[in-house]
Amino acid sequence: MTLLHRLLHKLSRLFGKRHDPDLEAEIQEHLALLSERYVRQGMPRDAATQAARRQFGNITRVREERHLLQTVPPLEALLRDVRQSARSLRKSPSFTAAVVLTLGAAIGANTAIFSICNAVLLKPLPYAAPESLVMLWERMGPNDTLMQVAPANFRDWREQLRSFAAVSALNPNSSFVLSGTGEPVRLTGAAVSWDFFAMLGTQPVIGRTFVADEGQTGGNRVVMLSYPTWVARFGARPDMAGSTVILNDASYTVVGVLPREFELVGRPSENGARSQFDVFVPYVLGDRPSRGTHPLRVFARLAAHTTIEQAQAELDRLGSQLEQLYLGDNRGKGITAVPLHEYATSDARGQLWLLLGVVAFVLAIASANVANLMLSRTATRRRETAVRLAIGASRLRVAQQFLVETLLLGSAGGALGLGLALAAIRVAVPSLPTDLPRTSSIDLDWRVLIFTAAAALATSVLFGLTPVFQLRHVHAQEMLAHGVRVAAGQSRLRSALVVAQIGVTLLLLVGAGLVGRSLWRLLHVPLGFEPNHVLTARMTLPRTRYPDAGRVAAFQHQILERLRSSPGVVAAGATAYLPLSGDDNGWAFFIEGRPPLPTGVFIAAKYRAVSDGLFEALGMPILRGRGIARSDRQDGTFVVVINEAMARKFWRDEDPVGERLRFGGQMRAIIGVVGDVRHEGLDGAPKPEMYVPIAQAPNVEGVARLVVRTSVEPTAIGTTMRAVVAEADSAVPLDLMRTMDEVVAASAGQPRFRAVLLAALSGLALLIAIVGVYGVTSYSVVRRTRELGICMAIGAAPSDVLRRVLGRSLVLIGAGVACGLLAAVALTRFISGLLYDITPLDLTTLTAVTLLLFAVAFVASYLPARRAMRIDPMTALRCE
Repeated sequence: MTLLHRLLHKLSRLFGKRHDPDLEAEIQEHLALLSERYVRQGMPRDAATQAARRQFGNITRVREERHLLQTVPPLEALLRDVRQSARSLRKSPSFTAAVVLTLGAAIGANTAIFSICNAVLLKPLPYAAPESLVMLWERMGPNDTLMQVAPANFRDWREQLRSFAAVSALNPNSSFVLSGTGEPVRLTGAAVSWDFFAMLGTQPVIGRTFVADEGQTGGNRVVMLSYPTWVARFGARPDMAGSTVILNDASYTVVGVLPREFELVGRPSENGARSQFDVFVPYVLGDRPSRGTHPLRVFARLAAHTTIEQAQAELDRLGSQLEQLYLGDNRGKGITAVPLHEYATSDARGQLWLLLGVVAFVLAIASANVANLMLSRTATRRRETAVRLAIGASRLRVAQQFLVETLLLGSAGGALGLGLALAAIRVAVPSLPTDLPRTSSIDLDWRVLIFTAAAALATSVLFGLTPVFQLRHVHAQEMLAHGVRVAAGQSRLRSALVVAQIGVTLLLLVGAGLVGRSLWRLLHVPLGFEPNHVLTARMTLPRTRYPDAGRVAAFQHQILERLRSSPGVVAAGATAYLPLSGDDNGWAFFIEGRPPLPTGVFIAAKYRAVSDGLFEALGMPILRGRGIARSDRQDGTFVVVINEAMARKFWRDEDPVGERLRFGGQMRAIIGVVGDVRHEGLDGAPKPEMYVPIAQAPNVEGVARLVVRTSVEPTAIGTTMRAVVAEADSAVPLDLMRTMDEVVAASAGQPRFRAVLLAALSGLALLIAIVGVYGVTSYSVVRRTRELGICMAIGAAPSDVLRRVLGRSLVLIGAGVACGLLAAVALTRFISGLLYDITPLDLTTLTAVTLLLFAVAFVASYLPARRAMRIDPMTALRCE
């Protein structure tokens, strides 16, 4: 028999019966032979049988020695401990359920948060060799602000950089209207360099990617579809490659379909989709690219054996050269490389690590609670432990059994936590904020499983070692002689664990309270408009049919006039950018009558093309002058309305109405000042903004947001809006219909996500800690039953007993609260970047949270203390 066969045979014996028929037959044969020999020598049969047994020796010992040769003794001992521990835990269902539920909740919370961190932060990006991918940005200003790239600069980078194997661009400012497949549908598109997908290492599921000729002026009209678009719009047709689709009234040939897992990093689309582009077309640089506009996102792959530090050195040299060559456009500008993974996770990294730290604290609280339960269980089993030590068991052997029991509990808690985490992920993922990247890849992969197993093992060892250390205080003779007594060291340890639980819980509650108050203030900031009873929708005009500002303005005016005459509509307008959308469009301008600025230096403001009626539809107050009117046409005087922030910054206390400024090639008269509106987000301070009539817009926008103020429920006007647009032009799609209340709510997605999760985790920590306080107080009452009975027997009143029990609990609670406040003072400054209009040491939050925790902990202590008041002295005196 080979070594492997012998090992497998020994392992199989661990789970088989100890009875060995072959051994038993052999023993009986030996006994029979010896007995027959003695019979032949003249001994009676019974005497011969007894003599044979004496000569053979201890049969039980032979069986044990044979069994030891056929098995693995350490594994057998471990398996025996597992069976004994399982039987012991089945006999204590309340204790087992309390431990498993506590651990399951804590491990489940940790697993769920880690699965999000794993998908967003730890998983490699879904590209070939993602570690070598970077994004290149233009860098300018004293704060090294990063901005998108001018086409001419991209051309120079592509031609001159040697530290990169490939440099490709993406222009996200494209939209297409798909027609010919039923109702017209707007598709979000991007123009990419012909080698963009080859640089990422992305292979289409059908067809091919772009080729070099398709990236040249006059190339074929070709398009690549995203996987969701292929499935949703074309039924996942396998013959899609080579077919023709109609986009913006032009015929395009589909050359390929991207894989399901393909997702571009970056800000999500306006409709909340994580993969923000439906179609891709080749980007044509042209013969004379601009250096003054900055629409491009540039992706690059490092050359082999090139570090990002070496590449950055070359970028610095090239940036300096381009600044000298094109001083007017590139003054003060450099080039910065950012690893693609860092760019993809930069907005979410800090808050996700914070949440992972919070759930780690929750797990620590749960471990402390379970350690307290284990100490209580150990105290009740001290006599059993003493007996085992007295009959020869070693302390190491007893410690092994305790550890096996805790590992069983930890494994059960880990399994329960995994199930809870899976359920939580399925419920939570659809409601995660839309600007949290890569949420489509959240699942329980091998990293999450390893994390869960490690968490279960770590907590098992952590709370399992606590009763093991208490074995030092177990003396068999003393225990058997005097009965059960609880060591003072164990009582101190239990008290220390409760203090730690209270302190950490207070720290978490303070953090949740600060974030919650911050969210409340964020949701109550002045918006600059009235969101109630306002419905919005996106309208996309194909550029081929509406090529200039005049036609766009005429069509929008037709739509708005029909909407204004509809029942239930109070006001209607249109704009290129909704408030709180985060969309950005800036323009440099010059104020008439002021000294010219040095070459390459300019002042700029955000630029918004709007229709007449928009300010009324949004409820934006006109502070001076007038707003945009229907009479502000393309053939009339060019005008502009500025916001209060722009007036304050550039005119201070003077009235800017009547002043003139130049941008977009035109001199424009300022006709009014409107209130500030938060365009970039609730937490972003209003910036200087200019509003121009759509008919006079320097660059026409075919995509407009209709804004309708109603006197009825806003959603009731949706059918009317669709009918009006379809009647005017059935080829114009209308989508993204939302109320402004929904827009406001969506803009607080990440702060709300943080607040809700922190509140839930802090609530879980509070529940676990309060259970711990209740358990310690209850155990203290049971342990001191004899002492309290004596006090009552010699005349103590029930109120004295209550005061005696509560006094000790209040000392522990007070110590925990003090420790928690000190920790809050030291640690809450790390979340200051997540707070809005509130300090990390907000006195109101600290006071409210402290009172809440103290009150709940007091109630948890009062219930068992009240039970102590009803102790019967005679019964108590008989207790041991």
